[in-house]
Amino acid sequence: MKLDDVDGDDFHIEDRRGQRPSGGGLGGLGSVLGGGGKGAKIGIPALIVVVIGIFLSQAGGGGGGTGGFEDILGQLSGDGATQQTAPANPDGTKDAQYQFVEKVGSLNQQFWSETFEASKEPFDPASLVIFSAPTDTGGCGVGQPQAGPFYCPPSQKIFIDFGFYEQLEDQLGFDGDFAMAYVIAHEYGHHVQNLLGINGQVRKEQEGASDAEVNALSVKMELQADCFAGVWAKDVYERLETGDLDEAIDAAQAVGDDAIQGSNANQESFTHGTSAQRKQWFTTGFESGDPSRCDTFG
Repeated sequence: MKLDDVDGDDFHIEDRRGQRPSGGGLGGLGSVLGGGGKGAKIGIPALIVVVIGIFLSQAGGGGGGTGGFEDILGQLSGDGATQQTAPANPDGTKDAQYQFVEKVGSLNQQFWSETFEASKEPFDPASLVIFSAPTDTGGCGVGQPQAGPFYCPPSQKIFIDFGFYEQLEDQLGFDGDFAMAYVIAHEYGHHVQNLLGINGQVRKEQEGASDAEVNALSVKMELQADCFAGVWAKDVYERLETGDLDEAIDAAQAVGDDAIQGSNANQESFTHGTSAQRKQWFTTGFESGDPSRCDTFG
C-alpha cells in the first residue's frame, strides 16, 4: 500500500506498550455486548441519507458492541496463555508499525469525515490505542491483548496489540500490510456504526432475545463493518499495490466463524459470520464504493 505522501499526524494514537497492567475493578469487554429488545428494522440511519441514500425512521443512539476480532484468540488457543505481545516502546519513537496504523487511521478518518460532512452532519473521529498488557478502555472494562483488536464505543477508541496480529499471521494466514489495513478499517467501521446509533439499536434488539437471535444480530454488525471497510478500500484504490486486495479478502475469510471453529462449527453460535459472508460483504463494499449497499440488516 502506497502511503509515502500520508502525514498521519491528524490521527490520534496512544502508545501504551510497556506500561504496567491496569488495575482491577472493571468488567470485561462482555459488559458492553449485551443487548436490547425486539422491534424496528435496523439499517443505516438517515443521518447520512444525502450521501448513502437510506432512510431509517427510528434511529437509535449511543454505543454498544466491540470490534470484530474479540475472542478469536480464545477460540484458537484456549485461554490465551501463549499470547505473545509486541515489544515495549518506552522511548516513544514511532516505529514502522506505529507509522503504518497512524497513516491508515488517518485515511479512514479523512474518508468518513468527508462522508459525514457531505450530509452536513457532525463527525467525531476515533482514536487508536496500541497496547501490550491489560489496559483501561474508558468504558468497556479492561482490554486484554488476547481479546484481539476491538473498538470501545464509550471512549470511541480502537485497541490493537501488534503481538496478537502477528499470531493471526502465524495461525490464520494473515499476510501483508493491507491485511492489517483491513483490520483497522473494520474497527473504524464499528466507530461509524457507533456514530450512526446502529450499536444502540442492536443492543435494544438483543434485549430479551434468544442466544441465537443475539448472535445473529452480532453477525449483521460484523458483516456491516466488513462492508464499510470495503467501501473505504475502494476510496483508497489508487494507493493499492498488486496483491493488496487479495490480502484483505484473505484476512476477512480467515476470521470467518466457520474457518476458526472448524468442522464442528455450530452456526447458531456464530457471532461474526462465515468466511463466505465476510468475503461477500467486504467485496460488496469495495465493488460499490457506496455505504448504502452495506445494509446487512435489510
